[in-house]
Amino acid sequence: MHKLAAPGVALLLLLAGCGLGGDGTDQPTDEPTGTPASLKLDFESAPDVGQDLNTVDNEGTSAVRLAIDSTQDATIEVVEGPGGGHAARFPAYTGDVPSPTAVIVATTKETGALDPLDEDFRFGATFTLDPESSGSKADNGDNLVQRGSFDSPGQFKTQIDHGVPSCRVLGDESEVFVKAGKSVSPEDWYAVACERSGDRVSISLTQYGEQGQSWSADGPTGHISFGDLPLAIGGKVSADGVPTASGDQFNGAVDDVFLEIG
Repeated sequence: MHKLAAPGVALLLLLAGCGLGGDGTDQPTDEPTGTPASLKLDFESAPDVGQDLNTVDNEGTSAVRLAIDSTQDATIEVVEGPGGGHAARFPAYTGDVPSPTAVIVATTKETGALDPLDEDFRFGATFTLDPESSGSKADNGDNLVQRGSFDSPGQFKTQIDHGVPSCRVLGDESEVFVKAGKSVSPEDWYAVACERSGDRVSISLTQYGEQGQSWSADGPTGHISFGDLPLAIGGKVSADGVPTASGDQFNGAVDDVFLEIG
């Protein structure tokens, strides 16, 4: 079921990096790096806090279509973001099988518009995780930003499974998986970013008011392309839509989603 659509909208993906806060501590920001970006959702054009997310403006260099795909009439609620603006609150964990699921889906108007190919790229988001977020066969993970599945020809994914952020990058040569060396505290805001730079894949994690940390793993990943596979925010999605089992719904709130290629 599609509840949100923005056909023909160009999206600009800025970088959600780490900046210096007024108290001298590192805090997540969405300052651009200077590299043209492909996708950014900051939710500032969303409806008022407390309403369902049914429309949002996007900025960007890549032409994509956005929609909300859901099961069991699940919705995404507009909530206050970490800096006081707007964020998107995904369905809470229920333990039901199947469980209510809602994700934001991005499809490209032009094949290859969101493909990293052989380029370096970064992706991630700002998020806060619910105290309870997994445990059933239908909802046993927290996928934040994902394109491609585990067995597809290519994939990039960041997830917060069991409270620990991790990234997987898969191309036509091999895969590299890297996990943060710490778990997150539920209901606190963090920024997570995954980056492929040459043969190195890194993940960085910054909590508001704290210094950021990063971890990396080395290995060739190769060429990454997807054809018409959609990009998902807040869970899994395939060419056939949101799965009714093992949807890996993100249970929490998300802001400043980005993908930056090149």
